Amino acid sequence: MKTGFIFVLFKTLKSEINRLKQEVKDLKFRNYQIYFIDNTNNHQGYAAGVNQGIKNALKDNCELFVVANPDISLTALKSPTLLEASAYFDIWGLAMKQENKIYYGGEIDKWRMSGGLIEKKLKSRFVPTDFVSGSLMFIKKKVIDKIGFFDEGYFMYYEEVDFCHRAKRAKLKVGIDSKLIYEHFEISKDSPTKEYYLFRNRLKFLLKYGSL
Repeated sequence: MKTGFIFVLFKTLKSEINRLKQEVKDLKFRNYQIYFIDNTNNHQGYAAGVNQGIKNALKDNCELFVVANPDISLTALKSPTLLEASAYFDIWGLAMKQENKIYYGGEIDKWRMSGGLIEKKLKSRFVPTDFVSGSLMFIKKKVIDKIGFFDEGYFMYYEEVDFCHRAKRAKLKVGIDSKLIYEHFEISKDSPTKEYYLFRNRLKFLLKYGSL
């Protein structure tokens, strides 16, 4: 099975691109290809970058897509264990360390129709969740075949919540491998743009799926 690693870039330093190349190489996947989608000058959002990467990977006959932000570290991971979750889920994520906290996927507040990350440590290794963090997510080709691509109307933030929600409505399985941990630096954490899109896209998600 060929795996496509998709990194959506925005003003990403060459040194960081080289770091990611080496970290993916160190995972020791037998058959893989890396796709760097640079959104620095094309005015496209994260979702559009992900979609472009998946389309490129489909042309190269990839059957598994690893969608990731460039501001993550993969050094604690190895390929054999990364794929063990594929026996349980069609879309999965890993435990994410961010600002000295560990998050275990996400859940949707059914009353407010808003997504939030799970901080409570999970007792089991493989646990179904409402969504996984878009900073690192594994997606089987069957998911794209069944529900299509990411909704580019979100531009950035909440596109993974929407994508996972659509997948679950289509009876696909979404979950987390809580044993494996990667680090997310989140370089955009203090950005006013982030706050704007989070507010905007929470509302978009509510209007799209909420009801009285």
